[in-house]
Amino acid sequence: MSASKRSPSKAKRSAKPVTRSQRLQAAAPRLAALAFWGMLAAVLAVRFWNLEHLQAEVFGDISTATIYVWDVIHGRWPFYIPLSTGPLFHYLAAPAALVLGLNYLSLKLTSVLISLGALAFTYALARRLLGPLFANLVTFIAGISYWLLIHSRLGNVPIVVPLLSAALGWLLVCYIQQPQRRYLLWAGVVSILGLYTYPGAYLLPAALLLAMLVLHFTGPRVPAADWLRVVALLLVLALPYVWIVSQNAVAFTSEGYLGGKFELSAAGLWQLVQNGLKALAAYNLKGDSISRVNIAHRPHLDVISGLFLLLGIVFWLRQPRRREGLILLLIFLLMHVPSMLVVANSQEVPSATRTIGAAPFAYIFVAGGLWQLSTWLHARLSKVTAAAIIVFLVAAIALLNLVGYFGAYINGLPYRNTPIARHITDYTNLLPDNTQVYLVGCCWESSMPEPISIHDEMDRPENFHYIQSNELNCTALEATLQGPAVMIWSYRESLPAAQLEACAERFPAQLFTSRAGLPMFHAAPVQGLRVIQPVAGLETQWVEWQGSQALVHYSTLDGGRIEDALDGNFDSLMRGAAANPFVIEFEFDPPRQARGLELSLAGMQQFEVNLFLTYEDGSLHDVQQSYRDLPSDPTIRIELPASEAALRILHIEIKDLAPEPVNGYHIHVRELTLE
Repeated sequence: MSASKRSPSKAKRSAKPVTRSQRLQAAAPRLAALAFWGMLAAVLAVRFWNLEHLQAEVFGDISTATIYVWDVIHGRWPFYIPLSTGPLFHYLAAPAALVLGLNYLSLKLTSVLISLGALAFTYALARRLLGPLFANLVTFIAGISYWLLIHSRLGNVPIVVPLLSAALGWLLVCYIQQPQRRYLLWAGVVSILGLYTYPGAYLLPAALLLAMLVLHFTGPRVPAADWLRVVALLLVLALPYVWIVSQNAVAFTSEGYLGGKFELSAAGLWQLVQNGLKALAAYNLKGDSISRVNIAHRPHLDVISGLFLLLGIVFWLRQPRRREGLILLLIFLLMHVPSMLVVANSQEVPSATRTIGAAPFAYIFVAGGLWQLSTWLHARLSKVTAAAIIVFLVAAIALLNLVGYFGAYINGLPYRNTPIARHITDYTNLLPDNTQVYLVGCCWESSMPEPISIHDEMDRPENFHYIQSNELNCTALEATLQGPAVMIWSYRESLPAAQLEACAERFPAQLFTSRAGLPMFHAAPVQGLRVIQPVAGLETQWVEWQGSQALVHYSTLDGGRIEDALDGNFDSLMRGAAANPFVIEFEFDPPRQARGLELSLAGMQQFEVNLFLTYEDGSLHDVQQSYRDLPSDPTIRIELPASEAALRILHIEIKDLAPEPVNGYHIHVRELTLE
């Protein structure tokens, strides 16, 4: 009995004490979870903190995006390539624009969300390669690195490229580990989306095919039937891009935006070699010089990451990681080729933007270098000491990048990150509802302000007009401007135009400055203009029509502009929002002679046109015409009453006589011509 009572005590005395290594091993799952949530918090914090104001101003390429997104959210389903940027980003930006309005903040929010998708695929790729701890390390470095962070918060198209390149890398590694056809087919879909995004992603299909060729020698070999399936898929999905190119072939010639950047000559080949060296040296020596997309001239990686990038490439090319490492290095190098090909403008190389698709792989290499160092330290030092050194290096990388973005980058932005366009917008939104805003010239300070940005963010964009200074003179001011009006122009000039010196008293200018005391713009109410009273239910603006100035009142539109019906182009049109009849009224200044009206419509076969005419001598006339069973896109001509007096007011009412469609009446006007 006594022996049995002593046995627990003996067992207790014989138990071995728990070592520090065992305690660390037991705590590893909790530490891994803590590391993941800490990484996620850091990634989200640096992307959303003060997003609206850092960086603050729209610049040229982004203003192009706003035009495209405007077409998307207004149901035009655009499918073209302006300045080499495809439709993918703009359709992804449409939901945020519908919720928040089409403004810079909605574009930046879209950019942030896409960057989080790129980081998610980077995490998934790294996890496939070396497990969750390595994935946390890669994603943390990628998430706080100023190169990717700048583009994540910029609100511009290229941020889609690292999303696609990381997804392609993940799918290829999935295929290496589990050779299933679906991974290759999805890789084909992802890679071909690069054609519809940005030139920096144009070589993603080539990266896929070359990766499949590498696997032919390293395994797993891709069956011939799957080669045919992938190639066929790429060709089919590329057909819409071929159509886009055919519609805008000039952009791809030596005279166009894209083709003009290339040069096929001996000098061009030598420049290509130089570009390649500059592109690859951008990680450690000298990076992009453009301050909006990089800390000007600074390498695209901080000094610590740049060194570990080189060590990491060696790490990934050694066994047993060589097969995956070759695929990573292949995509990484191909993502530099679009930048290298810009031989006609070598000052644009290196480019932080055109090579942004290489970023996920650069960070995997950086983390690989740290991983190699960690392995070496663990073999020579205690686990705690080795871990402390790695944590110190990662913290130093984080500090360098955060100071780099929130310090050097923001302070290095043009004009101290002063958003001139946004200040103009804030000013115009305080004006009375019927005040017309005339911006004279643009881009007077570091390519700011962008007129498109002002128009898109105004509360009443229909009141915005962009004019050149040479369009202004004292004698024709009333014919050019509609009152009440405010004119805005550069802070560098005392008047909107030199030729307005004789009537300078009509422009009592006020200089607007930023909180930091930087001058931004002049603004002045224009004195002595004829005030146009708005007509109830109608929009009002001045237009130039066939060489004559006219004040036009028209029913509300939900597609196109009034100018689309007056530009002589049958393929452009405007669409009424709901009005039936649709009203257009012209008040000519000065009055003009007219014998007939030609009217081109779309999608109307039964309709009625009523004209009410007021002549300079005070006489009034009206004309009514009904039409049935006409072609779908009819063009009609209406003779006007003979009169020696000039026409002062032309009032047009177009009434659709067909039963009301399910989605309501939407009268389309292609063209108006006065003879």
